[in-house]
Amino acid sequence: MPASLARALLVAAACAASLLPSPGGAASDHLTIGSERGSMDFFIGDSLIFRTTGGFKSWEGTIKVDELDITKSSVEVVVHTSSIEMLDKQQTMMLREPEFFDVEKFPEMTYRSTAIERLNADTLKVEGEITLRGITRPMTLEAKMIDRILDAAPGKRTATFRAEGSLKRSEFGMIKYIDLVGDKVDIAIHTDAWR
Repeated sequence: MPASLARALLVAAACAASLLPSPGGAASDHLTIGSERGSMDFFIGDSLIFRTTGGFKSWEGTIKVDELDITKSSVEVVVHTSSIEMLDKQQTMMLREPEFFDVEKFPEMTYRSTAIERLNADTLKVEGEITLRGITRPMTLEAKMIDRILDAAPGKRTATFRAEGSLKRSEFGMIKYIDLVGDKVDIAIHTDAWR
């Protein structure tokens, strides 16, 4: 789940990076994303009806945008695992335990892009690596631009975008209740980006 979350974040960042021109026509720009102005949710299981859902309430990321060469852009995201939250309080506490996120031993999960590619006018493909519970795996994300403000002032919203991705929690050692709940985790991120 975290991987997908983090990857979604990363995708969003990459999307903003490649789609937003920098102020004053500069070749590069630095943007910020995070839980302050966004949401990161995950959905566990293959059923579209009976799914376990939750999210992370504390995360932040930075985006380096190279408008002249999108492949030189990059994204980094940090998610604070103790901020995980489910609808059920008991489930929230369970996911913080060693069998799952083990938040005391691994307080953060990270995502760093390794390659960014433009798929079309408002969509980016982001390749990267996510590290969760001390395990690093490759992760691909897709981000779509929803809105953008070209002349946004520093500190103001520059863009809004949505990112989606998926992963298998078993690849990060979270195998408990897989037969009951499922292994696949889909993530959805909706966030603003600002200078």
